[in-house]
Amino acid sequence: MDVSEKILELIEKHKITPYRLAKDSGVPYTTLTKILNKTTRNPQIDSLKSIADYFGKKIDYFTTEENEPLFNRSKAVDFNMMTVEMVQIPIYGEVRAGYNSLAQEDIVGYEIVAKDSISDGDYFFLIVKGDSMIEEGIGDGMRVLVRKQRSCQHGKIGVVIINGDEGTLKRVFYEGDNIILQAANKNIPPRVFPIDEVLIQGQVTKVEFDV
Repeated sequence: MDVSEKILELIEKHKITPYRLAKDSGVPYTTLTKILNKTTRNPQIDSLKSIADYFGKKIDYFTTEENEPLFNRSKAVDFNMMTVEMVQIPIYGEVRAGYNSLAQEDIVGYEIVAKDSISDGDYFFLIVKGDSMIEEGIGDGMRVLVRKQRSCQHGKIGVVIINGDEGTLKRVFYEGDNIILQAANKNIPPRVFPIDEVLIQGQVTKVEFDV
């Protein structure tokens, strides 16, 4: 059996969907579907390790042919029966001040995600610029999934605009009539602003490391 067949066998045995596997293992759904549909010849080792860890297997399970089948397959897995409805989410290269809504011309691409994963609002991806959140593992060029909203929960990471600059990521804290924007970089001190001077474009819900 090849890698995709082994993963499908585990999916069938554990009675889960590919989307559930992707969500719980941390492997992007689009990456998993490429593996299962055999549209990628060399799956990334990190992705295979995450899938192996999820099922309690060693990475060798997918990289050797010495494993016995988990059970006798009476029929092939119908992957189409396990798929979920997908939607396109815009990817923004930057978020700038001065717009009542995010600007269409700033879209640099689209990502296909499961509709169920974003059913609670409008979302967009933002490509991270700079190293203000580097100590939380969020580095330049990574991509974050953002729920579009004009407020951010206390202590959560928001996409914020200050002083008319381009949007940036900071942890948001509230203190009276002020907002404290906290970077995750020891070289960048926290900054305090009146609430009405900070424009919040959304709250980060996920960080993707394989962009």
